[in-house]
Amino acid sequence: MGRHHGNLFGYRIYRRKFWGTVVVMLLMSTAVFLGMTAFFVNTWVTTLGNEAQSRFLEREQQLADIQGWAMEYVNGLYGNERLMEDLSALFAAQDEREYIRLRQQNSLGSASQIRYIPADIKNSLFYSRNKINSVVLRSESGKKTIWLQSMDACLSFDEDAGEENRFGDILAAVCSVRDPLYMGQTIGTMEFWVSSRDIYGTDQDIRVAWKILEEDGSVLWDSGLETYQEHWIELASDETEMSGWLRDERGVRVYYVQLESGSSGHRYVAAKDIVSAMWDNRYVLWMLFGALMLINGGILLSSYAGIRSDSHFLSLILAMLSDLEDGSFDQMQRRALPARHRETEYDMIAAALKDVGRKLEGYIETEYILKLKEQETQMRALQHQINPHFLYNTLEMLRSKALVQGDRETADAIFMLGTLYRTRMHKKQTISLGEEFELLEMYLKIMAMRYGDKFVYQMQLEQAVGHRETIVFWLQPLAENFFAHGFDRESEYNLLIVTGGQEDGGTRIEILDNGTGVPPDKLPEIRKNMYEGNDGPEADIGLRNVYMRLKYFYRDGFRMEIGNREAGGFFISLFLPSAAGEERT
Repeated sequence: MGRHHGNLFGYRIYRRKFWGTVVVMLLMSTAVFLGMTAFFVNTWVTTLGNEAQSRFLEREQQLADIQGWAMEYVNGLYGNERLMEDLSALFAAQDEREYIRLRQQNSLGSASQIRYIPADIKNSLFYSRNKINSVVLRSESGKKTIWLQSMDACLSFDEDAGEENRFGDILAAVCSVRDPLYMGQTIGTMEFWVSSRDIYGTDQDIRVAWKILEEDGSVLWDSGLETYQEHWIELASDETEMSGWLRDERGVRVYYVQLESGSSGHRYVAAKDIVSAMWDNRYVLWMLFGALMLINGGILLSSYAGIRSDSHFLSLILAMLSDLEDGSFDQMQRRALPARHRETEYDMIAAALKDVGRKLEGYIETEYILKLKEQETQMRALQHQINPHFLYNTLEMLRSKALVQGDRETADAIFMLGTLYRTRMHKKQTISLGEEFELLEMYLKIMAMRYGDKFVYQMQLEQAVGHRETIVFWLQPLAENFFAHGFDRESEYNLLIVTGGQEDGGTRIEILDNGTGVPPDKLPEIRKNMYEGNDGPEADIGLRNVYMRLKYFYRDGFRMEIGNREAGGFFISLFLPSAAGEERT
């Protein structure tokens, strides 16, 4: 036997196991960290994209609210005759002088005070808080612009006045105004303009790069972009998909979302790269890394402790094997096992090796005795062999002689005895349950002839179970048990009852008698011999033999119980499951 070591790293198997564990844990941790990082980054970037989309939809709803307010305001003008007169005059005027002249005409032709549409628009815009920067009136006579300045309404007839960004760069709503006297005739349109700064300027807190683009590609507003972020937006604008991934000039993956306004036609483009997403959530990644390192450390520490304990027991096992190899059984017995042995397989191997040295001679001696007993059994079987044809011919001769002498009862007994012996010696190992009952009845008839009126038997087998397969010649040994141990020769009435019937999942067989029964103190020993066996020459093998044959044939589900009856006598109850195997010879 080779050298044994007490050191963990003295064994190649444990060195490989420990360092293999380290490598596997590092690879698994790296894979888990990368996988979870990819999952988190994708989730973070997608969440930011969804947040940008949500912000855009909020702004779209804001524009939709402005549209609704504008339509409501224009429709409300039709209900105010004086406002419609002034609005019609403003649509018809080509300059401010003409507008003043038309207002004077309206004043002379009306008993009530005329209204000033710019002032009404100012009041409506101030109290509505819809962030409308200006209202542009367009008609055949030209364009007029109304806007708020220092809490006052300003009116301009300059064609280029509305082009300035301070009057708004997003057309939020366009409403046609019809002549109240001729509703089929349009006198002009009212355009309501808002500023992209007012609508999207509050989105600076969102952690994505975004830009608002006109249909021609011009920029309305953005989040204050760096040069590389401007490149993201350009790449995303060229994409046909509304959202997805792309790579910038650095090779970094960038997630983008682009949405188009249904009201004004401008586009909202947002983008976020994975590097900045990881940096924004760096503390989460550090926590994930730290958690994995703690788990790895715990696993490696536990693995080291287990391998160290195993190496100690391996040293002990190798030392014991050396003792066995040298025949030093006393030295092996003197080796002390740790107090916590038998906790692992190594511990059990060490304890078992120690037991081997103590039991080896006993096992050899036992094996030798078993061989002798097997030879003795074979000799007994040879001694009891007889020629079956000689016995058949002899019984038939005696039966014929009894018939000649008119002794019918003796002839019938000899016939039944010959039938029983012929069946017992037959090579067939299985018969039906009904045939087994018939063989038992032949035996009981013979016993009834022997004991006369002192013995009475009853047999009943349900027809539904008579066809079921069973092994041959097992009921008679159980009946013989009654005549050997329970039959009372002094009694005038010895009763044996054998019944068989259907039970859930199989057949129930019961054998009852009114004999002397079994002393209560011996009943546990009889049960133990039946279930476990007894190799002593004095053991009764009748019950044991029947139990083992039926157990081997029916396998799982078979049950056999014995005991004393409360009314006196002995009982044997057997349950034979429907599914049976084959008895092997």
